[in-house]
Amino acid sequence: MNEPVAPGVSLDSLKTYYQQGYNAVRRHSLTAYVIMSNRLSGSSLELVDFASQFNRVVLDMHYYALFDSKFDSYTVQDNIDYVNNFIASEINAINRPDGPLTFVGVNGWLSGR
Repeated sequence: MNEPVAPGVSLDSLKTYYQQGYNAVRRHSLTAYVIMSNRLSGSSLELVDFASQFNRVVLDMHYYALFDSKFDSYTVQDNIDYVNNFIASEINAINRPDGPLTFVGVNGWLSGR
């Protein structure tokens, strides 16, 4: 499920969905990666413990600058600082030796808008 939205999708129902999806993939392949997405408007940490119990799982995280007016006046350096400070600190909180891999997408370079 790509980008489920909180609170419309409950965390419990999302975990059930991913558990069933993981089981279905594993019936066909022990080596394929299973991608799980955090809920939009949810905590970036909400699936870390859950995903950590599985083999070959990747957490997909998205950061959007397009839909927040605070980015409208950002310069190139402001965008770089945002990634280096805010996004990097969240990623560091998620990445841990026993945790899942993480794929991060940042969308919406706003300089010159």
